[in-house]
Amino acid sequence: MNPKSAVASGLLTVAVLGGCPNANRTRPDEPSTPPAPQAARTTSAPLSAPAASASRHPETEGRLIDSGLIIETFAKQFGGKDLKQVPSEFIEAGVFRSVRYLSYEAAQFELNIYGDPQHPAGVEIGVYAGKNSTKEEIRRLMAGLLQKAADRELVHGLALGQDKLERAGLTFEITPPTADDGFGGWWISIYDKNALDKVRGPDEAEVKVSGAAGEPAPKAESVASPLKKKMTKRAAKKKSEDAPSKDVAPVSPDL
Repeated sequence: MNPKSAVASGLLTVAVLGGCPNANRTRPDEPSTPPAPQAARTTSAPLSAPAASASRHPETEGRLIDSGLIIETFAKQFGGKDLKQVPSEFIEAGVFRSVRYLSYEAAQFELNIYGDPQHPAGVEIGVYAGKNSTKEEIRRLMAGLLQKAADRELVHGLALGQDKLERAGLTFEITPPTADDGFGGWWISIYDKNALDKVRGPDEAEVKVSGAAGEPAPKAESVASPLKKKMTKRAAKKKSEDAPSKDVAPVSPDL
């Protein structure tokens, strides 16, 4: 056969079948092959980090009822119409030293909520000149503020005189009037030590020297709430009255 005729015959066959064959085209009698899946594109992780966020909250979170209900329960039990909020300032001694707090008073009772009111680092209830029956009543009230049965059981087990127990990051403590940070009152408190350290302010000595050169130093905070200061003065006055007078000459024993 003439080579030119063979080439012409081949071109004619290609034209009849629809042009030049393409290796990438699918032939009609072959099943279509699905495209290979594309690699998933990497996306940035969400900015929210629930675990880290939860760690910023004190251990009281989810174990004590919220602050509004704490105040309401305290008012219903002891306050009534006599409940009032009083100015709260730094405390100079004890675990609550230099921690801001909300303070409420009713007769001889006091409620303090430490740190962020929405996420308190500690709560305490105190009474001045209270009988054991009154202390037991306060202990029952404090146990009722807790949402976990194990925490409530621990509070009921605290000795009324003086005691301190810890459970799962919380400290449960009873402070007697004779303690340095008792200020003449009996206290039952629940707090997260780590959370208190995070919200603790400067000590009084640091506040006094913190003023810039040429500027007056900020006024130092008072020792405690007005009721605590009043009771401290009352205790000091009673101690002075009980001391023997310097103007009275000692009586010589009979010879």
